[in-house]
This record gives sequence, structure tokens and C-alpha cells, in this order.
Amino acid sequence: MTATASRLEVAHGADGGFDVTARRADRYRIHLENGLTDRLADHLRELVAALDAHRIVLTMDTVVAAHHLSSVSAVLARVGVPFDVVLVAEGEATKSQSGLQGLWRSLQRVKATRRTLVLGVGGGMVCDLTTAAAATYMRGVPYALVPTTLLAQVDAAIGGKGGINYDGTKNLVGAFQHPAAVFVDPELIRTLPDQHIRNGLAEVVKVALIADPGLFAVLERSVGRGAATWPWDAIIRAAITAKLLLLAPDPFEQADLRRLLNLGHCVGHPYEAAAGFRVLHGEAVAAGLAVATALSLHGGHCTRGDHDRILAVLSGHRLPTTVPAPLRADVWDALEAVRRVRNGHLHLVVPAAPGHCTVVDDVTREAFDRALRHLDRRCRP
Repeated sequence: MTATASRLEVAHGADGGFDVTARRADRYRIHLENGLTDRLADHLRELVAALDAHRIVLTMDTVVAAHHLSSVSAVLARVGVPFDVVLVAEGEATKSQSGLQGLWRSLQRVKATRRTLVLGVGGGMVCDLTTAAAATYMRGVPYALVPTTLLAQVDAAIGGKGGINYDGTKNLVGAFQHPAAVFVDPELIRTLPDQHIRNGLAEVVKVALIADPGLFAVLERSVGRGAATWPWDAIIRAAITAKLLLLAPDPFEQADLRRLLNLGHCVGHPYEAAAGFRVLHGEAVAAGLAVATALSLHGGHCTRGDHDRILAVLSGHRLPTTVPAPLRADVWDALEAVRRVRNGHLHLVVPAAPGHCTVVDDVTREAFDRALRHLDRRCRP
């Protein structure tokens, strides 16, 4: 169930002005269970009643639609309110200004109102784009997410953060808007191609390194085993739990730029952009995790043993462990731009040990290049 409570408190100042405090509390449920999609109609029926929603707009990319549009449409037909389907092109290029504008036009075309529920079904791009559109169309409409990839289930659909890429920068424009509900069904990922399993696994490695050594140990034991045998329900539950706990002190990212959840992203995001977003997000994050691990070792923040464990998990799950040489100058230039935005500090998160990270305020070009040379030596056959 979802509920939003808000109020405005106003006090008169001695100088004749006003002291204004706006308070808002969002409450929603992240449903997590195997086979959840079989009961999705019942959950959505409850949700539209709670929201007093009179229409649903389903957003989905064309690849996901080929697999799930028929079944999701059948689910929506049982909810009891009219629904419209809006398909967007698959791929990171849709997570853009033109992609967001296209979704706004589609919402306007189907006459979506402030009481329309937008339902995003798909991977990370669809979750990010749906969240950004719901946060901005008519200054905010309710939305819910059904993440269909591992990356979306453990990361993109969790936290109420949406955005688009702009001017060559990952997630430069966006907004925070918590969903009315999230529906996570681990069964949905069992048919994913191996590359997309690995793509999401990078985000699982990230939160395990930050906050859950037990989860990291599960990932270590899973190396070399077929993904079909992994305890996906437990892995996804642990990853979501870790992310929510890390978000809890500052859910709108206003208090501190030194955020542990940025582990792997300080290098990963520039790598994605330098590659023209032709590498998957998780692959870029994995490379960022490897660079951060090498920097941690050289900076004396982690032991050789923990450094080796981290790189072994990444390489054992066939995730990238370096940035391609032709892109390194562009990645460094992007890091320099981040430093300028952050008043001279990168705030680079590095792993100290599984379950524990620290923040390094700055990294020199010499240290960056040394870390990459170190990773190159490890990658040689």
C-alpha cells in the first residue's frame, strides 16, 4: 500500500518575513517473492484503489514487450480500470532528452492525469526513464515498477531516483520521486542472457563490498557454478536490504557528497560515457570497482589478500577488470570535471575489505595510471 503525507509549517519572523518548513513522508511497499507476477493483478487492484487511480499507462521497451507485453496486458485487463500501452525503443539512447520528451508526449496523447498510475515494466533504462517522467509530468504522477532484469531489481528500481543522460554525461538530469510500489519477482531473471546476469551482478558485488561480507562470500562460492543453481531470492533480498540501509540516512542525497553507494561509479560512469554508452552499466561499474580496488591497495587502504579476493570475484564472474586503453584519457578528463564540481575533491570510494569501504578525497593522474598498469599486468594471459 502507498501513502504520502505532507504539510507546510509557517512561522512569522521578527523582520516581517516567513520561516517555511515543508514536510513530506512517503510510504510504499517493495514486494519481493518468487512467482509474484502471477498475483500482480491483485496487487495492482489494491494499488489503484488506494491511489484512486482511474487509468494505468504501461511503459515498456520494445525488447521487453516481445517477451512480456501479452502476459502483462492480460494482467492489466483483470485489474478493472482502462489501460494504455506506451512502447519506447530499447537501449541507453532512449534514456535521453528526446526519450523523456517522447514519453511526456505519449502521456499527454493518452490523456494521463494526476490520478493516472504509470507502470514501468523492464530493465534499468525503463525504470530510470519512467521515474523521471513520473516525477516531472504534471509536476508528479504516481508510478510503480516491475523490474525484469537483475540490475533493475537490485538497483535501478530501488531508491526512487530517475534520470536521463545529457550532453554526454550519465544521469546528469533527473529527479527523486518515490514509487507507489515496486514488484520484484526473482523468477523473471532466470531467462536472462548471461551478459545481463553479469551486468546486474556488478551492482550486487558493489553493495556486498560496501555493507554485506556475507553476501560477498556467497558470490565467492558461486564462481564457476551455473547461475541457475544460485540462491537468487536470497541474493536479491540481501542486495536490496543493503541498498536500502545505505540510502536510509540520506535518501535524497542532500547531506553529503561522500556517498558509499558511489563505489565503482566515479570511474564507471565516465567509462560508459567515453564508450558512447555502448558498454552495459554493470560492466562499466565492474571496471570502476577494479580500479578502485587497485587504488585502495596502492594507497594502503586494503590488504593484498582482500584486493585479490575482490578481483577474483570480478574476473571469476567474467566481469571487466580494467578500462580499455583508448578510453583512459577521456575517463580521466571526466574525473577532472567531477573534481571541479566537487570543489576540488573526487570523493572516490574504495574498498577496504568486503563489507567495509572508505573515501579518498583525491586521486592524482599518476595514481590513476599506476592502478591501470597494475590491472593490465593482472589481465595478461
